[in-house]
Amino acid sequence: MTPRVAVFVDGDNIGASYAPDILKIAKRLGTVEVARAYGDATRGSGWHEATGYHLVHSGARKNATDLLLCIEALELALADAHRAVVIATSDRDFTHLARRLRERGITAVGVGEAKAPETFRAACSVFECLGNATPCAESAPSLPCKVGPAGAAPSKLDLR
Repeated sequence: MTPRVAVFVDGDNIGASYAPDILKIAKRLGTVEVARAYGDATRGSGWHEATGYHLVHSGARKNATDLLLCIEALELALADAHRAVVIATSDRDFTHLARRLRERGITAVGVGEAKAPETFRAACSVFECLGNATPCAESAPSLPCKVGPAGAAPSKLDLR
């Protein structure tokens, strides 16, 4: 059986131009059943046009996106429905979410830009950089790419 994957995008932090790349990474892990981008839908970030995503309006207040994304990701984790969760952000505020998902036995795949803080990268099972043809470790040596315990790339993770 193909592992079920959920994608949660911090649309206030990651641009919609990365939408296809994020889905490509997620599809290497299994069947993407949930793909949501969170943000202030009144600002026209481009996520409303991103193919394959459901834009969730989180409001315009500070940290509204972060809070709603975390709540919905944890709800999904507690339902024990998915083996992998992709968290697309370059924001350290999602470090706790990645840790909690891993504590529940869920693979937490971080996807973000080279500026993503090491605390978030280290909390993820795997981290992949956006906007680079090469892994983070090669493109940004000061911010090494965090990979699975055996050095496995996301396409090689065993999610069974």
